[in-house]
Amino acid sequence: MKNHRILAITALLALLSSAVQAHTHLQKAIPADNSVLSIPPADLVLHFSEATRLTAVSIQKEGNGEPTSVSTLPKEAAQALTVPMSSLGPGKYLVEWRAIGTDKHVMSGTLHFTVTGK
Repeated sequence: MKNHRILAITALLALLSSAVQAHTHLQKAIPADNSVLSIPPADLVLHFSEATRLTAVSIQKEGNGEPTSVSTLPKEAAQALTVPMSSLGPGKYLVEWRAIGTDKHVMSGTLHFTVTGK
């Protein structure tokens, strides 16, 4: 009886593990998290493991009050999503994003980068 419980628990854990791994996730961002850039990026590019739809992106310069919402988001789901960035001056920036995968899993994340202006 004890062996059956152990097998059942092991099977359940394996099933849960594969379900967690199946969710869409961010694979790469341009600019990369914690990158230091001499010139500001014209675009933010997010590469996901599966087709994903961005639902919100905001950017905030360190020392400024409220984040600015980016209003020009891609309308269609895709694995690589490009968001045009407004003119950014030198400084440290925080980008917050939210997206929904084709599996209806909502995810969010943050990226930090610095523009040196040199």
